[in-house]
Amino acid sequence: MFGKAIAIVLGLGIMATALLETRQKRYEVAAKISRTHWRLLEQQRELWRCRAQVASHVRPDSIRLALDSMKLQWRPIPHRLDAPTPPTQPRLAADPGVKDADAIAVEFGG
Repeated sequence: MFGKAIAIVLGLGIMATALLETRQKRYEVAAKISRTHWRLLEQQRELWRCRAQVASHVRPDSIRLALDSMKLQWRPIPHRLDAPTPPTQPRLAADPGVKDADAIAVEFGG
């Protein structure tokens, strides 16, 4: 009887220790996540500070002055979203007015 009581107390002690260890690990992981999140926010704040500093130092007149001092031929970058020129006359895929002889040859393949 005494041995069973010791075994039960010992088992409960081991389970309690395991529970405390698991809980402590959970607290440590939560603290690590919190520290990582704080570091991420600080890095984002520093990034925005750097962007604001660059934006305050880069002004159109200073850029023009720097370009003039380099003595190079600069060209503007074309706008990439320019609309293509529209076709002169829209055509339908199955135009009944086009005969087989007038049809445009279509090639398939890669």
